[in-house]
Amino acid sequence: METYKDMLEKLKYHKQIIMNAFIKNNYYPSNEEIKAALSKVNARLSLFESYISKPGSYFNFTELNYCFEMIYKDIETLYKVLESILTNEYIQLKLYIESTLLELEAKADHFQKRCKEESNSSSLGTTIVFQTNSWNLTTNDQITILDLGEHDFIEGSEIACFANINNVEKQTVSFSFDSGNLEKNFYALPYNLYDNITYRVPGDVSINKKDIEIDETAIIRSSLHLTYDIDMNNKYKVMGGKNYITVTSKKSGVSKLVNFPDVTDYSFYATEDCYIEFYIVDGNIGNNNYLEYNFNMPPNYQNFSLQDGTIKIDSDIKRIYIDAQAGLLVSFRKEHGDAYAECINPVITNKDKMIYTGNLAVRQMQIREYVRTNTIKYHVYVYVNTIEEIINHIDSIYIKEIG
Repeated sequence: METYKDMLEKLKYHKQIIMNAFIKNNYYPSNEEIKAALSKVNARLSLFESYISKPGSYFNFTELNYCFEMIYKDIETLYKVLESILTNEYIQLKLYIESTLLELEAKADHFQKRCKEESNSSSLGTTIVFQTNSWNLTTNDQITILDLGEHDFIEGSEIACFANINNVEKQTVSFSFDSGNLEKNFYALPYNLYDNITYRVPGDVSINKKDIEIDETAIIRSSLHLTYDIDMNNKYKVMGGKNYITVTSKKSGVSKLVNFPDVTDYSFYATEDCYIEFYIVDGNIGNNNYLEYNFNMPPNYQNFSLQDGTIKIDSDIKRIYIDAQAGLLVSFRKEHGDAYAECINPVITNKDKMIYTGNLAVRQMQIREYVRTNTIKYHVYVYVNTIEEIINHIDSIYIKEIG
């Protein structure tokens, strides 16, 4: 027979009554005697039994007081049972709330870090892997291995890896991409190491190109709407200002288009402090993929090395940036590709229209559609060469697709 909480409370009461009865007779009972006496008690019944008085009978205060005492004990037992049930439910609810809050805090922390990362580096591209907690971590000698799981990557896409791990030297961190095919596997270093390097996923991205020329008489007010059959799964870039560079005055902030300073035609002379920016498109096709440069003095800053007079064109769109001081004379020579003043990610409004938000003085442009149909599934691991315990020092790890 199943014993319930209220029955246990009643048996405790009966046990005390039985023991008191024995002790009054100067006899201390054994456990067996107590159990034998308790076995005769029906704990399913209430302690109070119905009390019936008849007219003409004597008013028995003792018996009536005993009845009230039993009623009190029954109510007390019910309250104890109810308290036990509610306490247990409260504990379960408290544990559930605490575990849920921990989960919500972890999610809030994840999205806060994700928001911060997106705010700081959204210009770099689209985040395709992001993790801040629930690390699948193993160690091998002094190597800590973080398993980020399997993810799909677009063939031929350019990616950058980021590892925000406190108290760890950046050069001790590396990423491993395992596809199960040795020819397509590769390793990568964090983007914030060794001159912000990026990596190209094995394979080729098919690029559809469409050259557009805006009539010189066309009036463009605030933006340029371009008609194009758009696949929402693909990526688009608009190259603006063919055979031009963008020159921005440091003093006024005004930008203007200047003819590309090809050494065979002329050199650009900076009459004031300014920024020079342009893009070499498809200069990585064929042999001798270099852009030669000539300066009459070193610029304040440039995003390429000033060692041998050449810039390696290692991508289909290569950005060239120069912080020029007044008096700088510069020219270039290219073997392949075209120069464009701007590279814009257009705003897609619907399936056949995009908005160009660049310099409205641009008249020659090219729409480039990157077809994203072929993917490779990689199992991504992060290796950290350290003897330190790093689980509590990992802030976030993520991978971006550049562009």
